[in-house]
Amino acid sequence: MLRYQGSLLWPLSLRTLCLLAVWWALTLGEPSALGFGLVVAVLAAWLSVLLFPPSGYRLSLPGLVRFVGYFLVKSLTAGLDVARRLLKPVVDVHPGQIRVRLRLPDGSPRWLLANTLSLMPGTLSVRFEGEWLWLHCLDTRQAVVRDVRTTEARVATVFGLSLSEEEAKS
Repeated sequence: MLRYQGSLLWPLSLRTLCLLAVWWALTLGEPSALGFGLVVAVLAAWLSVLLFPPSGYRLSLPGLVRFVGYFLVKSLTAGLDVARRLLKPVVDVHPGQIRVRLRLPDGSPRWLLANTLSLMPGTLSVRFEGEWLWLHCLDTRQAVVRDVRTTEARVATVFGLSLSEEEAKS
């Protein structure tokens, strides 16, 4: 497992800037709100570093850009699929839970995968159990494991990781 060895100044500064940008957008750039926003952003960033310390993984900008495109397309198609199912006179679902053995290392890569799957319509990450991820699925008859593998590979590119060619058994 990778541990963060560097100074916390860079992660704290980056998180503060991101939170301050969100604050600026929420206040529509109101200059009078900037002082309060800066204090809140610093405190929230400090708390986030305490609760979620930097993992030591580096993000790949090209991998991140490709991942965002993949996520948007996949979310749209999955959302349309869920809407189609729910608008039918007879709801065509077969809900249940499945578990998938993960190939990603512990930490940020697994959390990004679990949260990505939860944000896509039709799946919800339930829990980690060692190297396994439990998912609640709207339709267990679909190729859920294949979709998880595809998403797992996309998450790996975000962190510049390579996954073993051998498929993990589910």
